[in-house]
Amino acid sequence: MKDQSGTIVGIDWSADSHTCYDLKADKSFKIPDSVKGYERLLNDYPEAVFVIEEANNRIGDYLLTNKREVYVLPPCRSKEARKYHFSSGAKSDSLDAKAIALTFKEHPSYCLKARYSGVGAKITKLVTMYSIVSKIHSQQCNRLYSVLLRYFPEYLHIMDKQYRSNTSLRILSICPTITEFKKVSNEELRKILNKENYRMTSILRKKLDRIRSEGISWGDTSCEGNLIMFLANQILTLREEQERLREEMGETLENSPYRIILSIPGVKAVIGSYIVKAYLTHDFRSYQEMQKYAGTIPFLFQSGRKSIMLMRKKCDKDLRNMIHIAAFASLKTCGWARNYYKRKRKEGKTYGHALRALGNIILKIAFSMLSKMKEYDETLFLNAKGIKTTQQNNTIIPEAFTNPEYSQDAHPSLAATKDVVENLNVT
Repeated sequence: MKDQSGTIVGIDWSADSHTCYDLKADKSFKIPDSVKGYERLLNDYPEAVFVIEEANNRIGDYLLTNKREVYVLPPCRSKEARKYHFSSGAKSDSLDAKAIALTFKEHPSYCLKARYSGVGAKITKLVTMYSIVSKIHSQQCNRLYSVLLRYFPEYLHIMDKQYRSNTSLRILSICPTITEFKKVSNEELRKILNKENYRMTSILRKKLDRIRSEGISWGDTSCEGNLIMFLANQILTLREEQERLREEMGETLENSPYRIILSIPGVKAVIGSYIVKAYLTHDFRSYQEMQKYAGTIPFLFQSGRKSIMLMRKKCDKDLRNMIHIAAFASLKTCGWARNYYKRKRKEGKTYGHALRALGNIILKIAFSMLSKMKEYDETLFLNAKGIKTTQQNNTIIPEAFTNPEYSQDAHPSLAATKDVVENLNVT
């Protein structure tokens, strides 16, 4: 990190222009969102430290590709900084840029150093696209549920959880209303589904017959039918795009040195891409910084005599969700993870708390692997923790470690998972 007495430029970015604040000269200025604007900033401030809200933006990428020192401040932090530095509640782009610069000067630990790499840039784009597609998919599934509940509840109740399956959605795209259902027989549906590699099981046949017999026609119009058909087709299209992105993520990781991340239990292409993206785009100085960024460790809230441990919300929530999924997936394939989870549950921890604790260990392993560029080896990992085992996936974790440790800002009562030895050896 450069001397804090140097020039610090806070940037409040937007779609059309970016408001910058020179903390040393105490002045603000705007630059357009164009190459000319970026070059002007580089020419005027050749040695400055740039601080910007963390987000997907072109100005940050441009500064990094030109080898400038860039730090990112999470948006939630910048909002707090504005309230802290400007208690009047006034809000403007120049005040936001100034608050960002002041936060870096007074609390540099709140900011993370950004970095740029070719593989990291590609993985970042894939992760961003996957997040967007996944959120739209979730929204459209919720909309379909609401529409079916209003206009076609029999289908929803009889199909139960199966209504979201690909086969069920394809049937809805063919027969979106009870009127259409009664016009098409099971045999006709089977022929259509077989052409598109969908299966019609005997259980599905019985459910479709029940829908025809129990369904009530309320004078269906083309409006609700077209809406259901549109939503079903869109969800299927989004799932195809998700699968394509998964394959591309897998190929990108496999063709890069970071394919080692896939050797961690419970980590596949999507989860691995999220972890690698976070590692490559931020210069984490320790595994604790990465854990804080992912929100897998709690923080201690104190006010007067009151102190309480809370779940960390100022984090990358997408990464936190992926680590949560990885922890859950590891329970099926990894013995030490399963036993560690059971031990946490016996200690009285909730389901989510136990998974976050396990995810915290997985994230530390990932950081160690990516730092040393070595693959995961479960035997060495267990030996480093002092656990003897004869079977790789059937380990027994003792009730307590000899020297238990905890995350640096976590309360011991939470046993918040710094129980992996400090010098973790991973090969």
